[in-house]
Amino acid sequence: MYVLAIDGGGTKTSAVICDEHGCIYAKVITSRSNPTAMDAKSFELTIHNLLQKLQAQNPQIFAALHSCFAGMAGVKERQAEEKVNAIIRQYVDKTTAVVIENDALIALYAGTLGQEGIVQIAGTGAITMGYDNQRNYHRVGGWGYLFDDEGSGYDLGIQALKAVFQSYDQRAKPTALTDVLLQHFSMEHVPQLIESIYGKGHPRSVIAPLSRYVFQVADQGDAVANSLIQEACVKYYTAIKACYDYMTWEQTNIPVVLAGGVFSNRAYFVPKLEQLAAQERLPLHFISPILEPIGGAAVGAFNMENIQLDDQFVQAFQENYARWHN
Repeated sequence: MYVLAIDGGGTKTSAVICDEHGCIYAKVITSRSNPTAMDAKSFELTIHNLLQKLQAQNPQIFAALHSCFAGMAGVKERQAEEKVNAIIRQYVDKTTAVVIENDALIALYAGTLGQEGIVQIAGTGAITMGYDNQRNYHRVGGWGYLFDDEGSGYDLGIQALKAVFQSYDQRAKPTALTDVLLQHFSMEHVPQLIESIYGKGHPRSVIAPLSRYVFQVADQGDAVANSLIQEACVKYYTAIKACYDYMTWEQTNIPVVLAGGVFSNRAYFVPKLEQLAAQERLPLHFISPILEPIGGAAVGAFNMENIQLDDQFVQAFQENYARWHN
């Protein structure tokens, strides 16, 4: 059985055609496809080009697709599911089942292989999503960088800047974040940072990368940076608990997948999250993804066909995906 998996994000878009054994028959990686961060024409052109390239790589297999699962950032926020579905329908057979979902769901599947659980994503943005034993989905947070995305790289960057400016004003404790942020922007004095922060670049692209310095100086024992990380843990836990409380669970040990670049610093988060869960006796088990997000999209496609995948699929898919040239 052949399925099409699509992972659309704000940086890149990946797509593969694979089977339930983890064999890959076509693979394309192209530019971003988040409709909240690009105009409609460019967004649609990206999807067309992606499908055309896949079809050209393996026309025979492409024509035999059973299902397509697309996990795409920003599509639901822009109510663009019908547009994406219409574009895909121009290329696949009329019998092919097509599902368009939030990209958070494929991050969840990349950790649970389609079983119930919760995913906490913390990259440039942040979002929490659950999938329970009734096959219900529930989303918490991630409503936009202007007022939400708590615990994201952008949010951590904001908190780092606040700490630096408040320290400069002597409203808060001194922090090693001051020196590293001045170095990052090649400035000598804190007020000069304003010019770079309020420059031409998008706030997310300017501020989110600053999150890495929070962990850098936390490693050196900076109390302010460590406090920011602890506060982020509380934000994640609050969203995870809201998701848990809303849904119906069958398992006694619910997996919580920690996905996104912020969680590459996993050791800073898991002990605190486990402590918070233990205090309220919530049966949460914090894990890392075992597949790339595109693999989670493949899991979603096989879920549509009621096919449960196993560790052999994970190993084969990861190996084949890494070997396949684009």
